[in-house]
Amino acid sequence: MELLLKNDLPHQVKAYNAIANVFSEELIQKNALYYQNPTLVLDRHTLLTYIAQVQKENKVPTENKAQNEIGSYLNLDVKMETGTGKTYVYTAAMYELHKRYGINKFIVVVPTLAIKAGAKQFMQDGYTQRHFKDQCGYGTELDVLVLEAAKKKNKGKNYFPSVVREFVAGSSQNTNKIYVLLTNMALLGGNSKMLTDNYDYGVEGFYKPIKGINATKPFVIIDEPHRFSKKQKAYQFVEKEIQPQAIVRLGATFPEEEVGKGKNKVKRRDYKNLLYDLNAFEAFNQDLVKGIAKEHFEPISQKQDKVKIMSIAGKSEAKFNLIQKDAPVKSFTLSKGDSLGIISAELEGIVIDAITNSTVELSNGQIKSTGEEFSTDIYSSSYQESMLRLALERHFEVERINFARNNKIKTLALFFIDDIHSYRTNEQQEKTPYLKAAFERLLIEKINALLPELSAQEQEYKEYLLATKADVDASHAGYFSQDNSSSDEAIAQEVQEILYEKKKLLSIKNGKSIFNTRRFLFSKWTLKEGWDNPNVFTIAKLRSSGSDNSKIQEVGRGLRLPVDEFGNRISNEQFKLNYIIDFTEADFAEKLVNEINADLPKGFVITDEDISRVADQRKIDADDLFLELLTKKYIDRNKNIKAENRNQFFQEYPEFTKGLKQGKVEDRNKKPERKIKIRKAVYDELKTLWAAINSKYILYYERIEEENYLFDELLSLFRKGVFSDVYMNSRRSELNTKGDIATLNEDTGVQYKINRPIHYAEFLKRINKQTNLSIQFVHGVIVEYAKDNRVTDEMFNEQSVSNLKRLFQDWKIEKLNGRFSYSKANLPMKGTPLSYANGSPKAEITQGIIGTKFIEGQPTENYLYDVYAFDSPLEKENLLAGGIQEIVVYGKIPKNSVAIPTTTGQSYSPDFMYVVKKGNGDKILNIIVETKDVENQKTLRGIEEAKISCAKQFFNQLTIDGYKVEFKTQLNGEKIKQVIDEVMTLN
Repeated sequence: MELLLKNDLPHQVKAYNAIANVFSEELIQKNALYYQNPTLVLDRHTLLTYIAQVQKENKVPTENKAQNEIGSYLNLDVKMETGTGKTYVYTAAMYELHKRYGINKFIVVVPTLAIKAGAKQFMQDGYTQRHFKDQCGYGTELDVLVLEAAKKKNKGKNYFPSVVREFVAGSSQNTNKIYVLLTNMALLGGNSKMLTDNYDYGVEGFYKPIKGINATKPFVIIDEPHRFSKKQKAYQFVEKEIQPQAIVRLGATFPEEEVGKGKNKVKRRDYKNLLYDLNAFEAFNQDLVKGIAKEHFEPISQKQDKVKIMSIAGKSEAKFNLIQKDAPVKSFTLSKGDSLGIISAELEGIVIDAITNSTVELSNGQIKSTGEEFSTDIYSSSYQESMLRLALERHFEVERINFARNNKIKTLALFFIDDIHSYRTNEQQEKTPYLKAAFERLLIEKINALLPELSAQEQEYKEYLLATKADVDASHAGYFSQDNSSSDEAIAQEVQEILYEKKKLLSIKNGKSIFNTRRFLFSKWTLKEGWDNPNVFTIAKLRSSGSDNSKIQEVGRGLRLPVDEFGNRISNEQFKLNYIIDFTEADFAEKLVNEINADLPKGFVITDEDISRVADQRKIDADDLFLELLTKKYIDRNKNIKAENRNQFFQEYPEFTKGLKQGKVEDRNKKPERKIKIRKAVYDELKTLWAAINSKYILYYERIEEENYLFDELLSLFRKGVFSDVYMNSRRSELNTKGDIATLNEDTGVQYKINRPIHYAEFLKRINKQTNLSIQFVHGVIVEYAKDNRVTDEMFNEQSVSNLKRLFQDWKIEKLNGRFSYSKANLPMKGTPLSYANGSPKAEITQGIIGTKFIEGQPTENYLYDVYAFDSPLEKENLLAGGIQEIVVYGKIPKNSVAIPTTTGQSYSPDFMYVVKKGNGDKILNIIVETKDVENQKTLRGIEEAKISCAKQFFNQLTIDGYKVEFKTQLNGEKIKQVIDEVMTLN
């Protein structure tokens, strides 16, 4: 498979453009030496003006806008939440800065080896290089030079570091190459090999590597800035030794600094010219990351106590820890014959029968290993086994759904453990480590339970599970820091695949069409920042971190949106990351929500609707709640949340959670996940209708009889202005500090032309691909156009292709309305979200493609699902109106499941399907309803109107082909009863 990157994701485009837009040609002076970057003119007034403009455009919160004086270098910050593509952004920023200003020497500094490995893999991978060179049109490539730790010096000559040599010697005259020196913080310090000058050979007269690097006038990019405080040695090394022209920091978290003195001393984030703020609630709300479903295993005893074997001394005694929620850990040292009742009353009667080098044998038959945890409930299996079982349950729920898709999604699970030897065999162990053995046993147990449930349509998934069962060891792998020094080839292969072969790990089959079942990964916490895989859907934390680290950082390994088996990023659905933890972190979801709320801009306003909603939940009067909040000084009279009391406010009134969409962070222990089941009896009533509306039809444009009509129409589009030069425009503002507050005065910016043509043959191919017009036909139109208009090679560019696509799309919607028809394609029925290829119903459906909100209570018997789920208020009204006498059965159509081709080039899928009959039971009708939360038809945009027009034509063709279907558009204010009555009257 090949991972397919997108170059038009708005949140990423805004981020890298924010960096590039701070600069301008007037601030860039041509380099004097070929190995140098152009010189950045540190003009305070101009730079602060551009920074203010970028902050204004990106709506950076006021409290984060503070600008820093421009000192010996320029510092810029970009905040992007974990999982939103930070590595892509700083890579794109390098391309953009090179394209605009010729900057070609960058140093990327990361905190850890794991992050360095991830950054190296991304920047060097062929799909990344092709994406930026071809799809994005930069036409350049990155030369990624990785600085490694010094190896043992052999006798003989002392060679200058080759990557530094190549970086320094890289010439600006090679306009198709960008030089990137990638290093981790451990290589930047007092003992750095870059500070020595005892090399036999140098580069450009420099014998000390740092002097050569310094002379290139580099731009430095710092990843994960919270790991680089101002006082940290690596940061000081960058400032004092590398002496860059600019430092650009990108991360989800930034270091804190103390400001003020005495009682007025407070901590705040150390932002330096923050240009873009994609914080947590924006990332969740814009569906840029998965939602989170936290869950922990509740002990049967509900006492939430567990025991852990800490160590064993000489086969004579073992040290135990009693771990209790909200209580200090207690330690006990017991010997053979001692009762576990000493630790907890619930364990009374259980005696230690024997102690070996690594295990404790108990009188109830259980054998516990060093590092293992177990509940104080004597009838439960080990606590960790319970967590493993729960994680596997959640994994297979998701995997079964993902495997049933037309384009499958490889589903991964990640397990964090605290003892490497509970998973990896060492020389002292004579048998399989207990955690590995337990996992494999539970995995086979789960597969055996799942196989009989699979239907005939799930044959391929059955084969996948049987392949897993046949070679269980191949289905899981681990990565631990100790593995880096291991000589075991099998371990080396596991590490290689986890760290460096993301595409292989994401593949369901290998190149020989054999199932690749590796999807369960184990680590001791090594896979933190810098490692990610978009298809991690379950994380089981079989160890308690006991820290106050960022909760978003903890789940960050699984936040990215998934990709399918062909490498396509899927962003039009709701996905959840299952996060399994132990009971000591039961409040994880609350802490995560508080962390997200802490990122809210100060002065955030709550509304009257918010107050009424929370008052209803608390069963008090809304006015009383408003006075309560005002009295406690949580809000002011204008309902602004007071910044100084914001954290306490959200802790006491979590119902006011702002910025976070419903269901984005879910606590399954408090609100079990609902599974939406498809009611077979109701589906049987809708089966024929469902098959009909899922029939594959092809859209045909009518033959245009008028001679040269299409030729003349296309020629008129070219004359409207298809060909255009590409210009870049700057927006200039001057900082006005006169008066009480600083303001911006808009001024005339600069404009310059971009000359980036494409070959004429390629130009014609792209138009053909975008419009389906033949190459010969388009060529003829251009020849005719050229008779009266000047045409140059520069006019054949990406912008011209885009212009024609847009004009032709508008023309089709306007001129071809009514001049098309549908014809049924002779294609076999495929599976749908509701049914298998043979038409039989599936047992359940993914909640996200039905609706994100739920209605409490049992749906009426004639509804398709066992739960009411909806997206808009109008849909909710329709669901609750399902008891109308005329309705036989009805159901919400899964999103994007009915793919009706339209003249807009996009497919169309309506919202509801009904089977209804008259009061006397004479006539049954099929009705398809499109709900629109707008007041009238005029409010609908042109594209939406065109789609609805096509839908009417499509369902009319279904009726002609022998299956009568009525299609109706329901606007806001119309009741579904009105729609049904209208159809009944006409029939």
